[in-house]
Formats: sequence, C-alpha cells, structure tokens
Amino acid sequence: MSSWNSQIARLFAEHKKALEAFVARRTGNTQVAADLTQESFLRLARLPADKKIDNLPAFLFTIASNLIRDHQRQMIRREHREVGEPSDELPCDSPGAEEQLAAMQEQALMHDAIQALPEATRHIFLLYHVDECSYREIGERLHVSSRSVEYQLRRALIDCRAFIKARLLSDTQGPHL
Repeated sequence: MSSWNSQIARLFAEHKKALEAFVARRTGNTQVAADLTQESFLRLARLPADKKIDNLPAFLFTIASNLIRDHQRQMIRREHREVGEPSDELPCDSPGAEEQLAAMQEQALMHDAIQALPEATRHIFLLYHVDECSYREIGERLHVSSRSVEYQLRRALIDCRAFIKARLLSDTQGPHL
C-alpha cells in the first residue's frame, strides 16, 4: 500500500466517526452524513499523492464543510422547484431590484474581505461563522488553543472591517483622471 493510501486509511480509522458526527449535526440526517463523509474521504483520496497538506484532519473537515454547504444549497434549490411559481393572488414580500442589487454588492464585498484574510485565519473564521463550531471545537480540530482561536477571530473581524472600509472609501473617491 502506498504511503498516501496508508495515510488516508489511517485518517479514515481515526476520524471517520468524528467527521460523520460533525456532518450529522450540520445536516440533521444520518444517511446524508454517511454519504457526505464517504464523499469527503473519496475527494481527499483523489488528490495527487504529492500534494502538500499540512493538517490532513483539518483539510478533511474543510472538504466535508464544503460538501455540506453544497448539499444545503441543493436542498434549497430542490425546495424552490417543488414549490413552483408564486401565485398572483399572494402579496410579494421579496425585495425589489435595488434592494437585491445592494444585498448582492454587500455579499460580494464581504466575500472579498474574507478571501483577503490569511488562509489560517480565514479557515477559523469560516469554521466559526459558517459551520458554527465553538472555540473549543475549532481548537481541537486545528490543534490550537481556544485563546488562539479567539485571537484569530478578533483579528479576522478587524481585518474585514479595514478591508471593507478601504474598499468603500476607494469607491466613493471614484477614478482619478
């Protein structure tokens, strides 16, 4: 068995149950959790053996988090298809075009701010804000202290605010001729 395959096998033996429990908490469905856990390991196994990954367990949980988000988006799309077109008889509570555009711009700005964070800080930020992990869970998963997680989250918020402020300031000043 190659070194990469043995690493995957060891990772499977050591983290399968924890990963499946993590996915089950996020999805609320043990069958989906089993499927997404298996898919997480498959995606990791398909990576080239020479790919350098510093923290395989953390990377595996990131793969699972991404699969959970994809699954949840797919469920929302399926729900929208099943509901059908809105009736003319019902009042429309959806925001108008201007509100939708503003929301999309805010979302894009926040996405850019998060992407500008250093990789480790961004990973901690997403685990906390998207996956709703506690400081302790994040610390255990990434092998850092809860205090370090708290510091990284504080740093992420400061950096995101600065990024957004700078971007808004540059947008209001407009292009210089």
